[in-house]
Amino acid sequence: MLEEKKQNLSIQEVKQKGGLAFPLDWEDIAALKNSFVWVGTGQLSNGTLTIYHPNISPMSVGVASHQVFSETIGVLSVSCGNGYATITSSSNTDNSIVNIIIIF
Repeated sequence: MLEEKKQNLSIQEVKQKGGLAFPLDWEDIAALKNSFVWVGTGQLSNGTLTIYHPNISPMSVGVASHQVFSETIGVLSVSCGNGYATITSSSNTDNSIVNIIIIF
């Protein structure tokens, strides 16, 4: 019983602090647009996808996951540079739709 109360308290704390729950709804996405985070989706083409945003830097952190699989899927990696982030699949035939989060 004590453990259950701790879990409920943790969930309440996250809600009070404005924590995000996935999948994101439109209000969450609107709030993120004015923050230090970029959230979106895109489609890989032959295993790569490049996102352009002026706030992305080599110090940015990106995370990507498959949303809809297409062709031969691979392991995703994200590399960030000045003004862009590149999502790369270990499979050059991966044309999947991916979810992306980039923290500036």
